Amino acid sequence: MYPFYPQRDSLLSSLDPRVKIIGTALGIASIMLYNDPKVLLPLFLLFVLVGKYLGGISLREQLALMKPLLPVVIITIVVWPVIYKPRVMGLLFGITFAVRLLTFALLTFLLLMTTSQRELILGFVKLGIPYEFGLTISIALRYIPTLYMLSRNIMDAQKSRGWEIEKGSFITRARKMTAVLIPLLVASLKTAHELSIALESRGFGASKKRTFLYDIRMRRRDYIAMGIIVILFALSLYARYGLGIGHVELRY
Repeated sequence: MYPFYPQRDSLLSSLDPRVKIIGTALGIASIMLYNDPKVLLPLFLLFVLVGKYLGGISLREQLALMKPLLPVVIITIVVWPVIYKPRVMGLLFGITFAVRLLTFALLTFLLLMTTSQRELILGFVKLGIPYEFGLTISIALRYIPTLYMLSRNIMDAQKSRGWEIEKGSFITRARKMTAVLIPLLVASLKTAHELSIALESRGFGASKKRTFLYDIRMRRRDYIAMGIIVILFALSLYARYGLGIGHVELRY
């Protein structure tokens, strides 16, 4: 389970979280504008280079983060030639939507890997999103590794009792997974109950206005970065709607 925020010295890590949140949202929106692989592939490579040189995230780390998406990518590439004719164009669009999916994931991972959970919550709150929403995101990110390790421990315990997940058909193996899912669900409910008690004991929700021990502040570099992001997004809008670049009409 990869750590979402390894401490590193990079330009993206030093930016205000609001800049990165808005930049990620605009990046995803810009990807949604295009469906031409001749545009999407260079954009994907551009974001990879941004992660490497501005975020300090190596290519190996980025590939490791996107590796769990490979089954979905393969299914997307295989299904499109079946539902779209001619098949060559279907294959082309399958690759296009697969690249779009990978780009979405890459942008999200770049945000999570260059922003601490505390700054991420503050960024959402400063943008006007309720604190409860930011806390929910933080708790979800915090407990993903915990639940992953818990599931591994449950699987090891079941294997020590003779549980064999590798044998049998797909349906048989799916049924055997109940030996892991049920204890994991029970442990998750117990953790959620304990977490709610901890929040109530600390007076969560007692006051509508919250104060923060640590605060964030926009600096000169943040305003410059925000200006560059807005200009690039405006250029992408002009290229799409003004010049008609990057869009291929789908005909069924």
